[in-house]
Amino acid sequence: MKFLSLIMWVTQFGVSLIFPTIVFLWLGHWLQTEHGVGGWVMVVCGVIGFLTSVSTAKSCWQSMMKAAQEASGRDENEPPPVAFNDHN
Repeated sequence: MKFLSLIMWVTQFGVSLIFPTIVFLWLGHWLQTEHGVGGWVMVVCGVIGFLTSVSTAKSCWQSMMKAAQEASGRDENEPPPVAFNDHN
């Protein structure tokens, strides 16, 4: 069941990258067509959408890494377990 929750995080990460940029570009297009605002609004909305995507993806990535550590049950400072097939 923990594996399915990690797959959910990957899906959420993809949505976090795409959705804000699309919404802001749609908003810029709507402002241009409905209110007659100049073409500069698409550039501004694109930059704001991209920055929002980066910020959201960063926090989603941090949460995903924390969930992966909790799912593995290991501390990041703990050395990896010794395997029996490590022959010296």
